[in-house]
Amino acid sequence: MNDELLKELTEIVGPDGITGDVVSPADEASLAVVAGVCHQHGVPISVTSSPPANHGGAPERGGIILSVHRLADIQVAAAGLTVRAGAGATVARVRSAVAEPKLVVVGLGAETGSAHVGTLVARGEVPRRSMSGVEAVLSNGDAVKAGGAALKDVVGYDLIAVLLGSAGRLAVISAVTFRLEPAAGRTATSKPPGARSWQPGLQGAFDPKGLLRSGASR
Repeated sequence: MNDELLKELTEIVGPDGITGDVVSPADEASLAVVAGVCHQHGVPISVTSSPPANHGGAPERGGIILSVHRLADIQVAAAGLTVRAGAGATVARVRSAVAEPKLVVVGLGAETGSAHVGTLVARGEVPRRSMSGVEAVLSNGDAVKAGGAALKDVVGYDLIAVLLGSAGRLAVISAVTFRLEPAAGRTATSKPPGARSWQPGLQGAFDPKGLLRSGASR
């Protein structure tokens, strides 16, 4: 990261949001601005859900590691049987939050290979039926959203399905809304057959400059 880019990104996320080559926006709005700046300068982005000390990777030369670990809010809507979790929230915290009203995430197995929500979805470690909504930022800084607290008919791209298993190559996931069900009557879960593979044919539509790189994080 050169000095000019460092100065510009520090103005967006503040000094606390920069650790070496790791940039950590505090909210979705600053995440979108960071992505837009990187797009403007042609800066490659490697996405991680882990905090700077645990991201376990190095940026491409001239690029940055974009950490969403500060996007960790969890909002349980027990009456509507949904929970919205930031991409940086840990899977353990989500389980704990929904357990209080005696609920569980539909289709989420007892163990996952990913510790954070963003990575869980990017690696395709939950079935499509687990999710009723997704929020993300494209590499050009545009914020996109599909679904939410209620399931709706899909028109055009099923953005949720597209980003599930996309490995961070199509967009930066900022939040996910999961479906819930009573813990006492949960449906049987089965371990997903490995991470879903991202679809390179869609990259031209979602990331024309090819700035997004797969991240190695939990």
